[in-house]
Amino acid sequence: MARTQEFDTGKALSDARNVFWDKGFDATSIADLETATGLGRSSIYHGFGSKRGLFDAVIQDYMDTVLRPRLELLRNPGVPSSGISTYLDSLSAALQKASDAGSNRGCLLLNTTAGMAGRDEAMRILIEGYQNELRDGVAGALRASDPGQTETLVLGRARTIAGLTMGALLMARLNPTEAVAMLDAASDQVSEWFPATVLIR
Repeated sequence: MARTQEFDTGKALSDARNVFWDKGFDATSIADLETATGLGRSSIYHGFGSKRGLFDAVIQDYMDTVLRPRLELLRNPGVPSSGISTYLDSLSAALQKASDAGSNRGCLLLNTTAGMAGRDEAMRILIEGYQNELRDGVAGALRASDPGQTETLVLGRARTIAGLTMGALLMARLNPTEAVAMLDAASDQVSEWFPATVLIR
């Protein structure tokens, strides 16, 4: 008979997230995860298969509950380009709030997987996939803002904004002030592209 899972998966993922965020995947031990989640080793292995299985579940949960919902800010049907600035400003505010609270942990996805991506194909694909989602979201807002733009121009601008955003998220842990400045620069760039548009800031 199959064993019944007797713990709150959402709470376990939230508790494990904090450990991976602070220590990274390699430095986190099963004992660390037992302490943080209150689960025994057998429960962790039964629920997630392995430390890596738990890590993968944490990252997926973070993407689904934090990163992807924020990308929805890019979809502003009234003034599309303002969605880009709203998205960038929301990131900037989140990083500034974390910095003011003395918690410069940056982006869980990039900080915990960037070092793994060079040796782990699954992590490389995950990061690349998120970057593509971000770029495509920005590109969609740009197209809606000015249908007269060429596709080459749209994609070039989208890559610029996505690149600045990814760079800021990577920088956030080391230098949150610089990370915020990078996001502000990206938002200013959008304002320069659409000077006649009233942006919601």
